[in-house]
Amino acid sequence: MISKIENVLLLRPYIILMLLVVLAFANSLQNSFVWDDQGLIVDNPKIELPLKEIFSAFTTPLWKMAGITEAGQGYYRPMVSLLFILDYKIWGLNPVGFHLTNIFLHIIAVIVSYKIGLLLFNKDENAKLISLMAASVFAIHPAHNEPIGRSASGEVIFGFFIIISLYFFLKDKKYLSWLTFFLALMSKEAAIMLPFALIILSTDKKGFKKGLIAITPYIILAGIYVVMRAMFADTVLGDNVNKPLFTRLITMSVAAFDYVRLFLIPYPLSPFYPAKWYISIFEPKVLLAIASFILITFHAVTLRNDRTRLFLLLFPLSMLVPVIFRVNTFPVGLESVYIAERFLYVPVMLFSLLISAYAVRLAGEKSKKHLIIGWALIIAIFTGITVSSNTTWKNNIALYTKIIQASPDAAFAHNNLGNAYYAKGLKNEAFKEYKTAVKLKPYDIVFHQNLGEFYYLEGELNKAVQEFNAALKPMPNAHKFDNVHSKQGALNQADINKTFWEYQPCFANTHFYLGRVYLAQGNIDKATRKFKVATILKPDFVEAHYNLGNVYRKQGKLDDAVKEYQTVLKLNANHADARNNLESLYIKTKNKLGIIP
Repeated sequence: MISKIENVLLLRPYIILMLLVVLAFANSLQNSFVWDDQGLIVDNPKIELPLKEIFSAFTTPLWKMAGITEAGQGYYRPMVSLLFILDYKIWGLNPVGFHLTNIFLHIIAVIVSYKIGLLLFNKDENAKLISLMAASVFAIHPAHNEPIGRSASGEVIFGFFIIISLYFFLKDKKYLSWLTFFLALMSKEAAIMLPFALIILSTDKKGFKKGLIAITPYIILAGIYVVMRAMFADTVLGDNVNKPLFTRLITMSVAAFDYVRLFLIPYPLSPFYPAKWYISIFEPKVLLAIASFILITFHAVTLRNDRTRLFLLLFPLSMLVPVIFRVNTFPVGLESVYIAERFLYVPVMLFSLLISAYAVRLAGEKSKKHLIIGWALIIAIFTGITVSSNTTWKNNIALYTKIIQASPDAAFAHNNLGNAYYAKGLKNEAFKEYKTAVKLKPYDIVFHQNLGEFYYLEGELNKAVQEFNAALKPMPNAHKFDNVHSKQGALNQADINKTFWEYQPCFANTHFYLGRVYLAQGNIDKATRKFKVATILKPDFVEAHYNLGNVYRKQGKLDDAVKEYQTVLKLNANHADARNNLESLYIKTKNKLGIIP
C-alpha cells in the first residue's frame, strides 16, 4: 500500500506542490493592505509610473521612490519597486491581486526548488523523494506568512530570482544565471552572498582554479551593484551600531541560532521581535548558540568531501549573514527588531533539501513507510500553523493587536492600532491606544502628534495645542523658529540643514499641525508663523506651502500668496486647489502674472 502511495506522490510532484501552496496561502487573499503597504503601494505617487520613466526605478531608493523623502534611504531595491508598479497596472489598488502575484511567484520558486533537488541528487535513487519532501516543506513553511501574506514584502521576488539563478547555474546556462543573479541583487542586498556559496559547487565541478574563474562574473556583477548602491542609496553597509564588538558577536550568534530554530520549530511566530542585546557569554541561550555553532562547524568539516551537502548547509547560513550582521538594526515602526521571520524565505529553500536528504538516508528502505507518514504529519502541522499565521496580516487591527499581545510595551503598535481604530470610526478605542503610546514613551514626537491630531479632529483645540507643544519639547532651540519673520533669531536654510536635520521631518509636521489648530482658533498670525516654519524645515512640504498661501491671502498679502501657490504647483502640478486659488487671485487683482495657462 505504501509503495503505491509513494508512486503516486512521485508521479504527480508538480500538482502536489501547487495544491500545497494554494492550501497553505489561499486565505491570505482576504488580507488587506497593512503596515508599509500604505506607503509603498497605496499612497505611492510613483505607483502609476509611465513606461518612459521606468529607468528612474534604478536610480532611486525604495522609500524615495514611494515619495517618502524623509525616510532612511538605505534600501536600494529597484525590482521591488517595479513589481509594485506592475502589480498596480494589472490589479489597480486591489490587495487580492498583489497577493495572487506573491502566490504565483512562490509556486514557481517551489517548482524550481524541486527541480534543483533533482539536479543536486541526480545520482541518488531517492532523488525524487528527497526533492519532493524538501519542496513541500518550502511550499508551506509557516515562516513565509509575511512574505506571501503581506502585499509589500519583497522577499518573494528576491527568492524568485535567486532560486532561478541557482537553477541556471546548475544547468550550466551561465548567461541566464548571471542575468537573474543581477536581478536578485536589484531585489535585495542579501543576494550578494550567492557567489560565495556557489564557489563550493563550482570548484568541486571544475577544479579550484577554473571554479573560481567561473564565479568571477558573479563577483563583477556584485561589484557593479555595490557601486550603484553607493551612488543612489544613503548607505552601503547600513547604520553604525553603537555597541561593543563582543556584545554584537554573541548577540549575532544567538540570532543565528534563533533563525535555525524557527526553521525547525516555527512556533510561536510573531511579526515583531523587539531588539535585545546579550552581554554575557554565560547566559544559557548564548552558551546554546555557541555550542550549536561549534557543532555546525564540525559538521561542515566532515562534509568537505561531500560538496553537495556542504553547499546545502552553508548556502542558507550565508544568505542569513547580512541580516545577522545587522541584528537589532532593522526598523519596525519607531522600534528596531532583533530578527524577522521573512528573512528565512530564501534559506528555507535549500535548508529543507539538506534535512530531507538526511531524513531519507537515516530512514533507509526499511523505514521509508514511517518516513513518508512522518513527513505527511509535519506538512499537515506546518500547513495548519501557516493558515493560522496568515490571518495576522488580515488588517492593521489584527496585525497590531497580535504585536501587542506578544509585546505589550511596544508603543508604536499601540499608536498604530489607534490609527487603525480611528480609520474604522472606533474613536474611544483609538483614544485609549494613543494615550497608552504616549504613556509608554512620553518623549516620542510622533505619539504626541497623533494624540494632538485626535484632539484636533474631535474639536478639542486647546488639548491639541498642548500635545503638539509637547512634541516640540525635545527640539533644541525650538523657540528660534517662532521668530522666522524677525531679523533677530531668524535662521537661514543652511543653519536649518546643519543643526536640525534629524528633527526636520517630524517637527515640520508638528508646526504644520499647530498652524491648522491656530487657524481653527482664528489666530491667523500664529498660524502664519507655524506654516512658515514647516516650509523652512521641509521645503517640499506641499500642504504647508498651500496653507501658508491661504493665510497670506486672508491677510491681504496677495503677492506672497501667489508665490506659495506657485511653489505648490512646482511640487505638485496636479494640485487643483492651488491652481484654482491662483486663477481666483488673477481675476481679483487683474494682474497679468503670466502663470495661468
